[in-house]
Amino acid sequence: MKSNRSTFFGRYRALLLAIGLFFLVAVSIFAFNYGLSVQLAIDGARVKDAGAIRGLTQQHAKAILSLSHELAAGDMIQTSQAQLSESSLALEEALARSLTSAKAANVVSELELLAKFEKFWRPLAEISKSVERREHPDQVDVQLALTKSNANNVRLMQLADDLTQMIESAAAERTRNLGTMQAAAIALALASFLFIVFYTLRSLRRSDRVAELARAETEQIMTTVREGLFLIDRAGAVGSQRSMHLEKIFPGSMPPGAEFLQVLASLVSDETLKSAREYIGLLFNKRVKVALVKSLNPLQRVEITADEQQGKPAVYLSFDFHPVFSDQQEGVAAVLVSVVDISQQVALERELERAEERSRTGMSLLVSVLENDPRVVGTFLAGAEASLKEINEELRLIKAGPGSYNMLINRIFRIVHTTKGEAAALALHTVTRQAHLFEETLSSLRKRLDLRGEDLIAVATSTGELLEELSKVRGIVDHLGAYAGGRTDESSATGEDIHHTMQRIQRLTLAVAADLGKRVRVETSLTDMDTLPDAFRRLLKEGLPQLVRNAVAHGIESGNERLQAGKTAEGSVRIEVRRGETGVLELEVADDGRGIDAGELRRKLVDSGRYQEHEVAAMTVREVIATIFQPGMSTADDVNEHAGRGVGLDVLYSLVRETGARIKLVSTPSSFTRFILQWSPAL
Repeated sequence: MKSNRSTFFGRYRALLLAIGLFFLVAVSIFAFNYGLSVQLAIDGARVKDAGAIRGLTQQHAKAILSLSHELAAGDMIQTSQAQLSESSLALEEALARSLTSAKAANVVSELELLAKFEKFWRPLAEISKSVERREHPDQVDVQLALTKSNANNVRLMQLADDLTQMIESAAAERTRNLGTMQAAAIALALASFLFIVFYTLRSLRRSDRVAELARAETEQIMTTVREGLFLIDRAGAVGSQRSMHLEKIFPGSMPPGAEFLQVLASLVSDETLKSAREYIGLLFNKRVKVALVKSLNPLQRVEITADEQQGKPAVYLSFDFHPVFSDQQEGVAAVLVSVVDISQQVALERELERAEERSRTGMSLLVSVLENDPRVVGTFLAGAEASLKEINEELRLIKAGPGSYNMLINRIFRIVHTTKGEAAALALHTVTRQAHLFEETLSSLRKRLDLRGEDLIAVATSTGELLEELSKVRGIVDHLGAYAGGRTDESSATGEDIHHTMQRIQRLTLAVAADLGKRVRVETSLTDMDTLPDAFRRLLKEGLPQLVRNAVAHGIESGNERLQAGKTAEGSVRIEVRRGETGVLELEVADDGRGIDAGELRRKLVDSGRYQEHEVAAMTVREVIATIFQPGMSTADDVNEHAGRGVGLDVLYSLVRETGARIKLVSTPSSFTRFILQWSPAL
């Protein structure tokens, strides 16, 4: 820092001295002018006082003469006495001021004149006071005052004239001296100014040559560099210098002087813009270490909004920021921004990610198939593919009519939800995710009452995407079957098949609980059975996943809620398959969760708009609880992959009717819920 100052003073010493001299001369001229104006004011006052003394002397003599004439004529003398008193007093005051100013200026000659004036004035003043104060002055005293006035008046006036001339001569001399000094100072200031102009012009010419050379070198660099470079100042304004490559890679217009963040606002999201503003603010803080905050850069990889109307693809840019320090004490003066187009790099990374995702998906599917009996998976695939092909056919043949589109959407929703439940039980996660996306499409359509034929295009597209996921699983199953030389179709159901089904359901239950952040213990109880009717096997395959999802999502509370209710943090789900004494087959799913609160359910029925308040009030508890089986009815507060769409129990109720089974529901609020499905050939 010290060496920089030494270099600065050494380089501009002559200019600084000239500027200092010019400043000194300017100050001196101002001081001279001020002093001259003050002195002229003083001299003017002194000349005025001297003139006043001369005039008052005459006025005093005139007043004595008037008094003498009036007294001799017997006239009133008060006016003459007053004039005599006023002139005496005014002359005394003027004389006192002149003496004071003469003493302050220490002018001996002036003091001598004033002393002589006072010598002649003082006797006359004493006689005048004796005359002016009496109500009936003596004629002898008045005549004596007149004689004294006539004798001294000429001398007093002569002294007053000499005093005036002396003061005026002295003032004129001082004015000439000050004027000479002022002219000299102005000449010196002009010489200093001309030197400054000459020196500055020469320095500017030299600086222009250096700047021109630097500008030419900068242009060569800016033209050659393969990055977008530009500066932004502390106010966020874009500098005038930038690399030629910037216009090629930056999609927006960024003229010099524009605010960088405003230009960026139309190209990135509001959240990214806010982060960028905070990050750039950090860079201008000289106490912040750039290396430490580099990872906070929100523009390291940013997607610039694409112009879809012109068919332009999205552009990915990487912004890097480098603080520019003007001085160690002054801190950051600007920030150098470098921009690189990384669109190709991003495309390669995404292609690699897609390849890795395909690999992971294939491996996940393979593991899922291997964890299950390929024949069971094959059976699921056959049923799901047949259902989806049936959907395609119905979409093709449907005719417009009152509610026909909505009825079809509801039926498709049940089919897709059933497929999702079976896929989840088999841990076929890719199929589960695709089915969930299909449900989202259907959910938006179910809420509309003005469906048209073109709205079903999205349904057909989603059907094709789900079929594609199923075909991937089909390919794996077929390959495994080819290598094993076995079959992939469904074999006859045995007790062992039930155990396998329970294992899958246990995995599904734990997976749903993990997704929802809950702790669940699964208990199963199975009665050994040689064979199971197809209808009951269908209840196990399609209905059981719906029941365990419902138990975990709606029944089991969160850990904190259970602890507050005096329960253990871990919930319990019990699954039991049994055969009654009369041959009735039963499937029971019970949980120790929150149960079904009829009062809370009444409130949700009203809030959902499905029923009017008076309608809900007229329902029995049994009728209120029965509404949970209605399409679209859900007690969940949020929609997720496992609950919230109001289709799970709707699917279950339809399944029960199709298989000829019966369903029983027993529930106590804050205690438990049990679903019991009963099937018998006699039902």
